[in-house]
Amino acid sequence: MQFFKRAACLCVAVLVSACGGGDGVTGQADTLAQQESAVTSASFNGCIYSISAYPQPNVTPTVYDIKLFRQPIPTCAYGYGTVTLGTSVVYEPTRSVAVNALGVAASYTQKSSLSGSAPITLSVHHVDPATLTVIRTSGLGVYLGAGNIVSENVAIAADGTTVTVTGSKTGVIFGESGSGSHYTASFPNFFTSTTPPTVTAYP
Repeated sequence: MQFFKRAACLCVAVLVSACGGGDGVTGQADTLAQQESAVTSASFNGCIYSISAYPQPNVTPTVYDIKLFRQPIPTCAYGYGTVTLGTSVVYEPTRSVAVNALGVAASYTQKSSLSGSAPITLSVHHVDPATLTVIRTSGLGVYLGAGNIVSENVAIAADGTTVTVTGSKTGVIFGESGSGSHYTASFPNFFTSTTPPTVTAYP
């Protein structure tokens, strides 16, 4: 119970998204601004879904567990729940969440290796809001690992079926159109298909 209370404290009120100014993984101010603007908590049907990252205890170098929590408020049909979506080595991931009647969309950045040359990539998950089962996982990375996905912010479009992830990057994401240090990945019918995203880059 104490663990869930800690998660509740960390998952602050929803904030609107904002664009960052830098394009490098070492641009800490830009990364922090992107992370703070990401929506880390969202509610639907009386349930609050929040995404957090916790260092694994007694592990060196640091490995972060990225966890999705469900916390009920009076009208929620489900109880407390949590699922670990992934891990990140050394790098503390940015993360965000959105939810509607079709499901929970959760995204985060991650580094899979201690190696300095290991890129930071993006993971996007469709999670069942009732069982917290991961239904779909999709990933994005810079072509040939020659760059990083620096930040992300997931949202569900007005049509209710398209999920978009926006953020900053270095390098070129495989298959992207346009150019620049920011990107939008648009997943059509995200909750009902495995259609790959359309990725657009912009300054």
